[in-house]
Amino acid sequence: MQTENLNTMEISWKQLENNISVGHFTSTNSAPGYKSSQIYVKKYEALKSNSKNKVTIFLFHDICQHHGRFQSFIDWAREKNPEISFVAMDFVGHGLSSGTRGHFEKFDHLVTDVHFLLNHLEKNSNDKWIVMGHGLGGLVALDLYNRFQDSAGLLIDGLILSNFILKFQTLLLQLEDQNLFKKSGLEKFIAHSRPLRIFKSNEILSFPEDILNYEQDPLVVHRPTLKSMKEIQKKITNIYQDSYFLGTPLMLIKSEHGVGTLGQEIDYFAKGIKKDLLTEKKYSLMRHDLYNEREKEIVFQDIMNWMNTYET
Repeated sequence: MQTENLNTMEISWKQLENNISVGHFTSTNSAPGYKSSQIYVKKYEALKSNSKNKVTIFLFHDICQHHGRFQSFIDWAREKNPEISFVAMDFVGHGLSSGTRGHFEKFDHLVTDVHFLLNHLEKNSNDKWIVMGHGLGGLVALDLYNRFQDSAGLLIDGLILSNFILKFQTLLLQLEDQNLFKKSGLEKFIAHSRPLRIFKSNEILSFPEDILNYEQDPLVVHRPTLKSMKEIQKKITNIYQDSYFLGTPLMLIKSEHGVGTLGQEIDYFAKGIKKDLLTEKKYSLMRHDLYNEREKEIVFQDIMNWMNTYET
């Protein structure tokens, strides 16, 4: 990992209209001798100033997706709650960030980039920061909080994790785990292969028109590299113990329709969380991408209700 001169690195911002700005920063994990990856960030400042209760929601997307998958939530929330700000980031290799599409070498790389982002934004003493992650973004948010409790963890006032336990079944992963590719010299080639789509269309969304829009989204990758899938699986293996160390209010969101959600495993994770910190919401008719389902406003309102009523 590149560590030199990190304190001098900054986020370069460009102001757009409607209190929106876009920025980028050099990934903290750019390897020496290789072109540095640029991480894309989009910031939505509050439309209505409220200095007493300034709230910022950080949004982190799922594997193979991008920040734009939260756009409906952002637009809805800015209309209903104009005092809320948003910050959304594309992981390396995703969306408008640079890098090999749908690929990251280490799960830790995603976490350290998010850590850099939070530590290079200004937070006042009476501000509230909520970190919200979907799928892969939920795993990153959880790891960020637990690994950096003395830095970024101190900045986080609440976590929202949705459909964040992901598992993949592919023969290549099983063979790779047995180190069968090292002897053949194919290890690097196999690691960067794209063996399968991680989700079927009808696991993502319910309605044909929404599915078509998802399929035609130019920033959705659909097929991640085997290396990225393996990094997620390594994180999942040790995830259950992470629930015991959470010390901030947590909202768990789970859609129960679609095999990608693995709802029972999220329930198992929830058992380790202190009950006075935990709020759970389950949606029996929604599929994995619940921020873009037809009934998504139910989810949006539940999130706002939690933020407004759960004392953080």
